[in-house]
Amino acid sequence: MRISPLPRDIAGSMSVALVSASIGSGHMRAAAAVGDALTEWGAKTSPVIDALETSPAWFRRVYRDGYLRAIRLAPRLVGALYDLSDRKRPLSKPGKGPMARTEDLVLRALGRHATVQFADAIVSTHFLTSSALGRLRLRGRLRARLITVVTDEHPHAIWLSAGSDLICVASEAARTAAIANGIPAHRLAVTGIPVDLRVAQLIAQTRESGERTTRQPQILICGGGHGLGPMEAVVRSLVDAEVDATLAIVCGHNAALQQRLNQVPMMPGSRTTLRVIGFTDQMPALMASSDLMIGKPGGLTAAEARAAGLPLLVLDPIPGQEERNARILIAAGAARSLTNPRGAGEAVQSLLSDQQALAAMRMAAASAARPHAAHEIARAVLAQAARLPVKSPDRAMEDCAQAPC
Repeated sequence: MRISPLPRDIAGSMSVALVSASIGSGHMRAAAAVGDALTEWGAKTSPVIDALETSPAWFRRVYRDGYLRAIRLAPRLVGALYDLSDRKRPLSKPGKGPMARTEDLVLRALGRHATVQFADAIVSTHFLTSSALGRLRLRGRLRARLITVVTDEHPHAIWLSAGSDLICVASEAARTAAIANGIPAHRLAVTGIPVDLRVAQLIAQTRESGERTTRQPQILICGGGHGLGPMEAVVRSLVDAEVDATLAIVCGHNAALQQRLNQVPMMPGSRTTLRVIGFTDQMPALMASSDLMIGKPGGLTAAEARAAGLPLLVLDPIPGQEERNARILIAAGAARSLTNPRGAGEAVQSLLSDQQALAAMRMAAASAARPHAAHEIARAVLAQAARLPVKSPDRAMEDCAQAPC
């Protein structure tokens, strides 16, 4: 489906600030995807502002490193806190608790950023930035419309900022959950999770060239921007099983993992080929050329895999949001769970030998995809900025356009 833009003279007069936080890479990628769609239609956009880079160094260490340490050392506690905090919050006034006051203090520079202050609309793809900017909006200290883009399948309450003029969610089920948590229906739009605009283009090119059917299978293995999870155990299992495939392994910022994988011993004449990659901005191309993916089901990863029609073996999901993402993918038939990383070789051999099952997973992934989500969000953002009623294929966006946001 192609989403038609607003008239170019309207879009060209709009200035949109893109804000996020670099916890992993998915949130920043989502903001960049929306920015690309807005730019394509003529709107003026900023480079994505990383809220953590505007905050004090101590906060960056505590917030980013503390979270990564917690999910490594106490993942079940993280999941329990995620579930306990997913509850309805008051929408009538900005938060005043110690957490809100701390966020307001450390993100003061973000709120004062010239791009943010003079924008017609702000797109936020992280709950931290939506929370802090939403409070400024409620206090009348932010003129721009604030659009929150939820990058998980489930809209946890922490995403549902009372100061957001519009909240874009992944699905009708997500919209229902947000309404149950107290968000008025007219402030919600079902758009999907925005993915890199290159994904759909590269998939079409790969299918036309027939590349997937004329080469050795490629298995994409990744653990997010920080290379988390038992990736090394998975790779060693695949190598030991001599899987007849190229293993494209994305280590992200985990240099130690990248070094270890470069030293994995290979049997002479092995049919397995290793391609070890550090941090990369070429994930769309890697997904387009792969036949199967093994990795963590982060919100962006899951959305990109669906857009690429790429079956997923779910590896070590973080309790909480990633477990919910995994359940949705598995229920749709687009993914299977890999409960034992040391059994990866056997699981992959079985799946690659059953082309019918692999094709069914590929079809299930593609049928649940929203590769044009970035354009849907861009249209909603411009409508908010221009205060215009907009007709859309999506009922929720129609509701938002017709009601006072």
